[in-house]
Amino acid sequence: MSPARPLSRTLLSLAVALLACNGGEEGDPHPVDQLDFPVSVTADPSGRLVWVVSGNFDLAWRGAGVLAIDVLENRFVPELAFEVGHFPGPLTLLERDGRAVAGYIASRDEDDVYAVYFGGEDPARPELSCEDGARRGAGILHCPESGAIRDLDVAVDDEEVTLTVGEDPYTTLVRPARRGGEPDLLFVAGMRNGTLATLSLSETGVPRLIGGVELSDGLIGLAVNPASGRLYASSKLASSLSVLDVGARFDADDPTLLDPLNPYLRLVAAIAIPEPALVRDRARALAISADGTRLYATYRAPDSLLIVDIADDAFGNARGRVLQRVSLADDPGDIAVLTTDDGDELLYVSCFRGNRIEVIDARSGAVLDSIKVGQGPSEIAIVDRPDLGVRRLYVALFDAHAVGVVELDPSSPFYHTEIGEIR
Repeated sequence: MSPARPLSRTLLSLAVALLACNGGEEGDPHPVDQLDFPVSVTADPSGRLVWVVSGNFDLAWRGAGVLAIDVLENRFVPELAFEVGHFPGPLTLLERDGRAVAGYIASRDEDDVYAVYFGGEDPARPELSCEDGARRGAGILHCPESGAIRDLDVAVDDEEVTLTVGEDPYTTLVRPARRGGEPDLLFVAGMRNGTLATLSLSETGVPRLIGGVELSDGLIGLAVNPASGRLYASSKLASSLSVLDVGARFDADDPTLLDPLNPYLRLVAAIAIPEPALVRDRARALAISADGTRLYATYRAPDSLLIVDIADDAFGNARGRVLQRVSLADDPGDIAVLTTDDGDELLYVSCFRGNRIEVIDARSGAVLDSIKVGQGPSEIAIVDRPDLGVRRLYVALFDAHAVGVVELDPSSPFYHTEIGEIR
């Protein structure tokens, strides 16, 4: 077995012990051009940047860092780096008119969610700000815990109720408004207690807690269907996927509402996943086809990719039929979907222990290629911008402290090859 798994556990245990002593905001600031156990990559809608979350699992720095890479120059952009709490999840962006206006990231150490705002005229070089944030000279923008969101006390029937972002929050997801009068929404998945927190987003992207519902413990994967607007959630500890309808409802007595305080969520289905008798782990990442008819889920019981039919039936109800289980190995993790020039869909799946990315035909389930990458591939992002001359995949290499760059242009002699690592 690869040493990556026990090493990660040891680092996390050591980090938790150290944090109990230092309070979490002491030490040297995170560098603006150096990665430390990166966990995720997010493509910027400008097409010029990818944002890399540097997890700081060894507590070498004051906090975790989010660093920007210019994809045309393949270098860090120091003035765009910012710092948040330890053990972060992926960065999720709120996009308007083709540019990012805000970003959201959860900290598992503090059970907080941080918001960062993108201003200025140039979307490829935004001016960053955050609540109570400060920057010393040319150093990193420090976003302190005091400016993050953890809980909110609200009055309900003359009683005070405390809303939270959940315990051990990791995954965040922005769901753009689909109807007039509906706000953009931010969802946060709490792994430890299965809380799915809902936050409304203002016109400028400022989040406000408005409710939380309890799903399965181990909540980790979130995806929104581009066709129906439904929300899908996966859990590491449950052999089913939750399907939630999202839309404003004004009758607090509606028995289908999961939480009377939160008028936006309604549980409509649970997709059962057949599994063997011995299970060490379950669903991880989720992705949905461009037409909204198929859901893809990485699974570890056994290691595989699930392809699920989620098209509506004749009555408008969401189907949930597992069409295929594609056998993989070595801890499949994140999924990225690429629509080819022929209109087909390719699925790129990171395999953490295998140090590779599998390429799968979405229709047939056939494994078309296996791309060797650096150590510990975690989350991935695709920049598909032929107008900029960039069609590449970027992968966070947790154990290599780097970002791998994979060529996706079929005309290139380096197609489906890791052409470099940025560190």
